[in-house]
Amino acid sequence: MDARLLCFCLAASSALLWPRLPAWPWALLPLVMLLALLTMSGRWRGGVAALCLGLLWMQGSLLLRLGWLDELPAGHAVTIEGTLLRQERAEPDFTRLLLRLDRLGTQQRWPAPLIQISAYRPLPEWPTGSHLILSVALKPAHGLANQAGWDGRRSLLGKGILATGSLRAVMAVTPAPSHWRDRWLEAAERAWQGLATAPLLRALVFGEQGGISREQWDLLRGAGLTHVIAISGQHIAIATERALIMVLLWSLLRQLRRDWPGWRIWLWAFAALVLWDPWALWSAGFWLSFLAVALLLVAGLIWGRPNLWRIQWLMMLGLLPLQLMLFEGVAPLALLLNLLLLPLFALIIIPCGLVAGLLAPLGGAGLLFWLADALLGHVMQLLAWLDAGARLWWPLPAEGALLCIPLLLAFTAWRLPGGRWLLLPSVGLMGLALWPSPERVEISVLDVGQGLSVVISKGERAMIFDTGDRYPGGYNMADAVVLPRLRQRGVRIIDTLIVSHKDRDHAGNRAALLTALPVRRELSSHPFGPLTHPCMAGQTWRWSGVEVAVLWPPQGGWRGPSARNNNSCVLRLAGAGWSLLLPGDIEAPAERELVRRHGAGLASTVLVSAHHGSRTSSTPAFVTAVSPDLVIHSAGFQNRWRFPRPEVVARVEAAGARQWVTGVVGEVRLTAGDKGLDIRVEREHGPWYRRSGAWWKPALWLE
Repeated sequence: MDARLLCFCLAASSALLWPRLPAWPWALLPLVMLLALLTMSGRWRGGVAALCLGLLWMQGSLLLRLGWLDELPAGHAVTIEGTLLRQERAEPDFTRLLLRLDRLGTQQRWPAPLIQISAYRPLPEWPTGSHLILSVALKPAHGLANQAGWDGRRSLLGKGILATGSLRAVMAVTPAPSHWRDRWLEAAERAWQGLATAPLLRALVFGEQGGISREQWDLLRGAGLTHVIAISGQHIAIATERALIMVLLWSLLRQLRRDWPGWRIWLWAFAALVLWDPWALWSAGFWLSFLAVALLLVAGLIWGRPNLWRIQWLMMLGLLPLQLMLFEGVAPLALLLNLLLLPLFALIIIPCGLVAGLLAPLGGAGLLFWLADALLGHVMQLLAWLDAGARLWWPLPAEGALLCIPLLLAFTAWRLPGGRWLLLPSVGLMGLALWPSPERVEISVLDVGQGLSVVISKGERAMIFDTGDRYPGGYNMADAVVLPRLRQRGVRIIDTLIVSHKDRDHAGNRAALLTALPVRRELSSHPFGPLTHPCMAGQTWRWSGVEVAVLWPPQGGWRGPSARNNNSCVLRLAGAGWSLLLPGDIEAPAERELVRRHGAGLASTVLVSAHHGSRTSSTPAFVTAVSPDLVIHSAGFQNRWRFPRPEVVARVEAAGARQWVTGVVGEVRLTAGDKGLDIRVEREHGPWYRRSGAWWKPALWLE
């Protein structure tokens, strides 16, 4: 039984690695035929049959759940009807709605998918379960795609969210009767009103995490305590589907008086959750929780009855590779802080909060909430003090997991009886992880949504041209994209930071980069501070074998129309067999002047289009003078300005150049070689759900 369950789970999990979503009948039919042959031969209970069932379940489920995305009208509003599941107010003028989609246009949807709608306007508080009719602009689930940083699309799919959009109009609302939980929460909020840690209490008791600040999340992450906040409130909140399935499975085994080994229960739980919710496989929490339970089972095999210290050590080591791959960082003090603080949470803070939550509608909860608030306040003060002195969270590139895995294998080989044979592959893997790679200049045009950031790096040094955007809610491209990319490349020093001009989508993270890493020199067309040097035409320098020249603005600046955009720094980089032109946000007047001054001297192998492909830039004369082989438009996916504009795309196509949009294809990496540039596009590689274009559409395996 265990082998068959393992085969089913492995086959289902392989969906994370499929290069394409297989189409019927080319992929499904052979599996059905094989399963029929196994049934006819009496071998339908074997491992091969379990593999076929796992593949069939995932293929059929994904095709059924994703097919409706073909009906979304790109760039146009559509009327939807849905049931409100959650409403989060991040700011006074920004609300996020989670809906179960019941009807798209006139079509009923089954199974009803989840969609996430962003409203950039004040909205009233609607009760959970309300029926909404909205006009929205919808697009398939999308996220930034860079070699380093957070995978937004995978995160959305892990929550079962298949499409996102923006609210155009509220057409009708049928409020649901006030839910008993909503009334309970209102009573609790009256009881903890004015307490400093009220957002944390709201999360601990009711599982509502929207009010927790980014700074608080960072401290909890560095202490390894995010799991406490993430699961505690579910004790009296509406039970989640995954937790409910686990409880039902355990209760069934107890009722049947089955004394199953831990591994069998683990495999049954895994299979049951995948059958109920296939999107669980894309959830980081799913893998962290199941791996944590597996490590507890391993601890029992190694030590029999392990003490808490050994379990914590094994948990930290065992979860480290997955943590690095998912979150690109480690919390070195998490082990010690968990040993010190978990008893405080488990014995006092959480029980006080839960009992107070139960008493809230009856009154008398204030004292218990006050005690929990006082202890939580001291905990957060302690974490802030430790973070100021020792940095609780240490960012590390995901590639560190390649070194952690052989170390973990070596530890397992040393402790398990008869496991010494694992030492040989672990040593081999460690050698591959530590094998030095040749240092080459690499240019990354990052996927930063609607904005621009280009990283030119070699070894531990880098130049950066623009920094991407920073948003009012705290989300920013420094933490999400730029800094993870620098860490992944091992960059320790920024030799030159060039901020082309003042616009936020180019300069939004300037201060963050100046704080995060040593910056030897800063150039900009805007005088941000006393240490900012003006960029002016005629400046040149050599960096790691690359010739860098500033072509614009002229000395004294451009004083014509659209001065801020047209004063953008324009750089040209040239190496052996390649050249790159970075024109910032210049528009037609500056382009005409550049053509007049430099003419054929503008010619470059690669052009990052001016102003993200705006119709006010990329004039015919400028494109002809640059004569690029490749044009990269740094623009957001289905952005509201429709960048790059169709006329610009047509103009570049007529010039015979290839062109990519970062919002569509993700990060574009250009590696300097002996014969020019080697080009790698992020969404041309990896599994099906990270691909560009209609990633949800089934295709032949080799297409």
